[in-house]
Amino acid sequence: MKVKFLGTGGAFDFDAGNSSIWIEINNKKFLLDCGHTVYPALRKHNLIDDLDYILISHFHDDHVGSLCTTILHHTFFLHKPKKTKIIFPDESFKYNLNKFLSFGLGNVDEFVDFIPISETPEVKAINTFGLHVENMQSYGFIFEDENEIVAISGDLGDPEIIFSCVSRHSKKKLRIFHEMSFEHTDGVHSYYKDLFFFLDDYEIYGYHVNPEQVPADNQVPLVADHPEYLL
Repeated sequence: MKVKFLGTGGAFDFDAGNSSIWIEINNKKFLLDCGHTVYPALRKHNLIDDLDYILISHFHDDHVGSLCTTILHHTFFLHKPKKTKIIFPDESFKYNLNKFLSFGLGNVDEFVDFIPISETPEVKAINTFGLHVENMQSYGFIFEDENEIVAISGDLGDPEIIFSCVSRHSKKKLRIFHEMSFEHTDGVHSYYKDLFFFLDDYEIYGYHVNPEQVPADNQVPLVADHPEYLL
């Protein structure tokens, strides 16, 4: 499984780019989240034409800010135009995603094929409703092939749910990419020190932070410091 980040920062960490992940598994190419900086990154790295599926963790701008532009690119700038395939974890999320996209696309069905997550067996969703922002839909995701499991938290105020989910999986190689914050955020993001407890048992990499603001006592390896995970 190939995991590459197009950006590792939070909403306001412009230089680090919006957190977004390119995953290649079983000859399929997935994009997880599509914030403001993602479309330019896809173009820069010549990835956009190869994209098979998009997943969205939640509807904040740093996760969906260039989603409409990416969709329109597939319709108007490919030699063989195609609809963008967006995976949805449940009907409620599909409804809200359709509503969101309608403001930028009009008739969404002309541009998008919505794919139920059950049709992509490599991916499972973790429902984190209300665990990022109260009453907001949000999801983490687990990717699995014959050799390993990769878990990605999405924005999440309490890391317990991710580790409780992966602990129920098989004993394959496991990597966890977990968002975090260097400041207390009242449960909106996971405080970096709350991840320390899991470091002895799991291979964890932190993202959604400004790598120039790392506290001296941080123990969580950052995606930004691992070139093998960066485009």
